[in-house]
Amino acid sequence: MNGYQEVTSGSNRVETLKKLFSEIDINKDQNLSFHEFHEYLSKKSGKEFNQELLGEIFRTIDRDKNSAINFSEFVQGFSKAENLITSQISQVKSRIAENSENYTNAQRNLVEAKAKSMQNIAENNLYIVVKKAEGLKAGGVTGNKAPMVRIICDGNSMDTSPVPNPTNPEWNQSFTFPIVNDNGIIRIEVWDTERNKATNFIGELVIPLQALENQELHEDLLEIKAKNSEKTQGKILISLQWIYDLPLYLDKLIAEYESALKEDKLELDSLEAYMKELLAPIKISQLPEWIKSNQKIEVIEKVVSEKVNNLFEKTLGNSIKWQKMTVISIYLFLGLSLLAMFFREDFFNVRII
Repeated sequence: MNGYQEVTSGSNRVETLKKLFSEIDINKDQNLSFHEFHEYLSKKSGKEFNQELLGEIFRTIDRDKNSAINFSEFVQGFSKAENLITSQISQVKSRIAENSENYTNAQRNLVEAKAKSMQNIAENNLYIVVKKAEGLKAGGVTGNKAPMVRIICDGNSMDTSPVPNPTNPEWNQSFTFPIVNDNGIIRIEVWDTERNKATNFIGELVIPLQALENQELHEDLLEIKAKNSEKTQGKILISLQWIYDLPLYLDKLIAEYESALKEDKLELDSLEAYMKELLAPIKISQLPEWIKSNQKIEVIEKVVSEKVNNLFEKTLGNSIKWQKMTVISIYLFLGLSLLAMFFREDFFNVRII
């Protein structure tokens, strides 16, 4: 499209909106009230339009919050909603593609794990990520303190690198411990290192391995205590996960994923009930392609990625929170589209510059 066509297209769209605005503006005061919106939509729908739904649309368009919509707000409402939803679609599609791959990998891993189990090849590992510490009481006497963490479990010992921050160091280092004794303990020690100096013990904490027997990921900010004392020497943020029965773990993971999809469908049905009310007066052929497809509508509002991330990276089973702005934006876009569809069939073939 050349520059002239773009200007013409934008001009046509504004003119269309002006005519539509004038038709809704019953008292011709150059402002649209909630009552005028409701009267217009109810008339076109053939029944009373949902006031709660219209309220969300109206409040979103009414930028200056004066309970009236001027023409500028009316025009910008279309662009704002359309751009926001387009961005949401792109982001959610990207996340779903990534998480779909994760789900496929989990199923593949389950097959491999069950095959190993049949051959009596068991995997029994403890996974630890040492993230950071807060408020350490470093034991050195110079200004060159560099705390490190030592992890001792089942006869093995591993150290983080020293970090030159005496009170709030960040390590973000991962470790894997093969486990033989299922009733052992995990000892976390924090030491203060100084160049050409002996290391100084700061504090420690002890975690029974059986505290992790549910095979879920545990992340906590835990207190470290002085040797043989209840005196707090600071806190350390660590994540721990003990996987001793991989097939069982993956079975649970996949079952929780399937449960999450059922929960999403219930939430989606609730949203589609509102959409059905909006779409009833509109010929489906007049809608943009992404609105026609139920699968694409599902893509817009399902926050499966958050659920999947919880399943694959955090403790299983957290509930899903709807993104309110996305819901409102969908209502806004469809509501405004409803107005435009009644007035001009080729509205979506033009765009504002």
